[in-house]
Amino acid sequence: MTPPTRRGFVVACTATLAGCGILPEESEPIEASATAPAVLPESSNYSPIVEESRIIETTVTVDFSGDVELTSRQDVIATVFQRVYESASGKRFGLLTAPAVQVVDQPEVVRDPLTAVDSARVVSLAMDADVDTVSEWRESGSATLLGTETTRMAAMATIDGSERDIARVRVRAGEDSVTAIATAPDDTVPPFGAVTRNA
Repeated sequence: MTPPTRRGFVVACTATLAGCGILPEESEPIEASATAPAVLPESSNYSPIVEESRIIETTVTVDFSGDVELTSRQDVIATVFQRVYESASGKRFGLLTAPAVQVVDQPEVVRDPLTAVDSARVVSLAMDADVDTVSEWRESGSATLLGTETTRMAAMATIDGSERDIARVRVRAGEDSVTAIATAPDDTVPPFGAVTRNA
């Protein structure tokens, strides 16, 4: 595993209230690690092809509104579990488990750092493939992941030079967030419901 690269940065946490800054500037990034990977069991008919940990560096932005408008930007260095599976017919299914990060000093303000990462990069990690473009995500029904029913999102992606339909489901799981992405042709139901996690 490659150690995280430290880099120079300026992170501003600002608020608009009569022209005054409200939130203090942060001088250090948040460093966090996922606690346990989400996985597919052996009975899923998919075989593991990648089992790695990845270091993701991004900047998470949180906007608040109300009597005071606040914007908080925080650099995050996250250790993410990457699990990629492939079926006998060549369908890919990827699971990315990221730490849910408390961006500001309020317990309810917690974010998945992968939501701040470019979609093509996230799909590339989940598919373990070169991804050139990902179309805008759109709602496409619902799916259950780790016992939680949530919105299933769909998009078209250029993966290894070919256009592919993909589906994405994302849920909170304890102190982590889990993103599942699958190549999803019409005749295949991705195994979102089979995902397990030992945490």
